[in-house]
Amino acid sequence: METMPLLQLKGISKAFPGVQALKAVDFSVRKGEVVSLVGQNGAGKSTLVSIIGGIYSHDDGDIFIDGRNVRISNPAVAEGLGIGLVHQEPTLVANMTVAANVFLNREHLRKGLFLNFRLMKEDTVRVLESLGFSLDPDLLVENLRLVEKEVVEIAKAMLLKPRILILDEVTAPLNADEANHLFKLVCELKAQGMAIVFISHRLKEVIQISDRIVVLRDGKNVGELAREQNPSEKEIISLMLGQTGFESLVDGDEAQAGRDNLLSVRGLSRQGLFDDVSLDLQAAEIVGLAGLKGSGITELMKGLFGALRIDSGEVLVKGVAVEIRNPKDAIHHGIGMLTNDRQKEGLALQRGVEENMTISSLDALSNRLKFFRAGVLNSRAAGLAKSLEVKTPSLKQEVQNLSGGNQQKVVIAKWLLRNLDIILIDEPTRGVDIKTKTEIHRLLAGLKKEGKAMIVFSPEIPELLGICDRILVVVSGRIVNEIKRGDPRFREADILELMHVDRYDVSCEAGENQVM
Repeated sequence: METMPLLQLKGISKAFPGVQALKAVDFSVRKGEVVSLVGQNGAGKSTLVSIIGGIYSHDDGDIFIDGRNVRISNPAVAEGLGIGLVHQEPTLVANMTVAANVFLNREHLRKGLFLNFRLMKEDTVRVLESLGFSLDPDLLVENLRLVEKEVVEIAKAMLLKPRILILDEVTAPLNADEANHLFKLVCELKAQGMAIVFISHRLKEVIQISDRIVVLRDGKNVGELAREQNPSEKEIISLMLGQTGFESLVDGDEAQAGRDNLLSVRGLSRQGLFDDVSLDLQAAEIVGLAGLKGSGITELMKGLFGALRIDSGEVLVKGVAVEIRNPKDAIHHGIGMLTNDRQKEGLALQRGVEENMTISSLDALSNRLKFFRAGVLNSRAAGLAKSLEVKTPSLKQEVQNLSGGNQQKVVIAKWLLRNLDIILIDEPTRGVDIKTKTEIHRLLAGLKKEGKAMIVFSPEIPELLGICDRILVVVSGRIVNEIKRGDPRFREADILELMHVDRYDVSCEAGENQVM
């Protein structure tokens, strides 16, 4: 007879302004079971586990623990119910010790006044040893290996002895050996009767670690696969895929042969991030980079832009070898970059629209005496704001008060004003609505017609298919395949399959710890 789920969600719905993130989702996990949540970016996975962890409240539906209807109003309630959550984004403080991180906001006190460092260190060692790891509690987190940092994250969650452990994309930054080490721990926790909810984009590891796989698409349940069914990556991918809203903006018969290479990269490497990357980028071309989170694409772009040190390799601009030590060098050689975090890396939020648009062009639009030509800057900024349809009451408006889509347009305008030939674009439509996505896609297509060359990364494969001439598939920091428009493999399913190459050899069998 099937046991009652330890955790069960029925008809969970959640909406954010302009987005229905979850639509009547059902989910359950039992004691001693690993259940994986899979789906494309934006499918609702992280929203669902954030509701379980008390970070978000749900709009509709019911949550049951041991068959009892509960309301998880905040993380403290979740912890009290035995739920531990290891977040997708790192929460450790790098310049604090292991013990200080494990007990952050849960410190032991002596006489209710003084920190009990001795007891916190002892308990940290105890929790880590229960996970099969031995770490010095006095080590600074910044000196730990990636897998050790993940273990410290799990130790924080394990401190309160949870019955349900949620692991949200914990393997994304890990290499295969580190991930296998972490999976040994997952198997041990499962054998001890813990219920584990696992989220990952790496389908090979999902198949091997899971008892059941729940697939979400567009915030809805679209399928469930059990270990006994021997699910394949192709089956999961077919469930993940749905109708997309991206139209192709590139003509299938556009000739690329004979165009000049504006950018050439040869053997570019940075230890632990990307390795031996070589590529060419022609004028009037958009090249897409497709890869999973942690594949090194963002770091590669930052390396090309001089924001990240390169260990070895050569960069040529228009056939001439150049040295790019910092972003200033990159801009000098005609390379600009739109980062994936516009608020932290692309904008001065408390400055106006006009200032943000012109900040990268002050030297280029100065006279011979190095005085700014304010009138020229202002008129060009105003023209770009109008052509890009930036919705703002004034060019003096602080950028922090604009919508995400309009903020992204300001970042794009910054590089358009500079008139660079090569633009690196990391997630061009992150956090923007459908209308703005379409506007940005048409803008990129227009830049291509003007002869600009672009390298674009997006986690949404349909987006790359809609705007790119070629797509390079990146796995673990290496380019493993190139697919050109017109190739029969220039399809979402084929590219996803190439991205999910076998990297792991681990299996958690029911009721036992088996790592092969």
